Amino acid sequence: DEFMLPVYKEKIALWDWYEIESTGSTNDEIKRLVPSSGSSVALSAIRQTGGRGRRGRGWQEIEGNLYLTFSLNIPAAELSRYVCLIGLSLAETVKEIAPQSDVRIKWPNDVFLGGKKLSGILLENICGSLWAVGIGVNVAAAPELSGTGYEAGSLKENGIMLDRIEFLHYYLAKFASDLEQYRREGFLPLKERWLGLALNCRQKISVKTETAVKTGEFLTIDDNGYLMLKTGEGIERIVAGDLFM
Repeated sequence: DEFMLPVYKEKIALWDWYEIESTGSTNDEIKRLVPSSGSSVALSAIRQTGGRGRRGRGWQEIEGNLYLTFSLNIPAAELSRYVCLIGLSLAETVKEIAPQSDVRIKWPNDVFLGGKKLSGILLENICGSLWAVGIGVNVAAAPELSGTGYEAGSLKENGIMLDRIEFLHYYLAKFASDLEQYRREGFLPLKERWLGLALNCRQKISVKTETAVKTGEFLTIDDNGYLMLKTGEGIERIVAGDLFM
């Protein structure tokens, strides 16, 4: 790949938005861009050839889908709340655009539309409290998902006809306003909204952590955004893991 420079577009909410024609990963690209700009940066790519999912899964490239990364300062103690908040804003963005749609959040922050996975979110540390928040949204079409146990869906197949740039504007403005509310009022009001959209809440689930697979009833999330799982041994707090239905 020859090195391409991202082109500055405009300021959206808290971020200076840049776009690049093609990149391996918008997360990698933003790590180069942030130090030189010194400000909060959002970067989108028309094509992304080497996107990553959590646990090293690949993320298929489809032109017309949204590949976005933005920089964000996150206090270490609040990381898991921010993880929930980023997904909540995404789910509510879809809900505001299409109020009739069946939008759910799979803990901690995968957004599902009509029972299919719409987006993936990957946070990677840049340095200190500065993070790259990578978001892929199936705007135009859904990739094939293998080994996950569920299908991917897209906005378009659900009759939501806006393009990736419109969605990017909606989302960044929405997240900025949710972030302001969080800083003003704390996590509780956002946690209530998150739980209102939670997939499989109060149902039996399995969660795969780094070390084990745990099964039990998904009770709630706590005030840090951790999953509270009721098992035969009692109530366990799950800090990180993959949730399976």
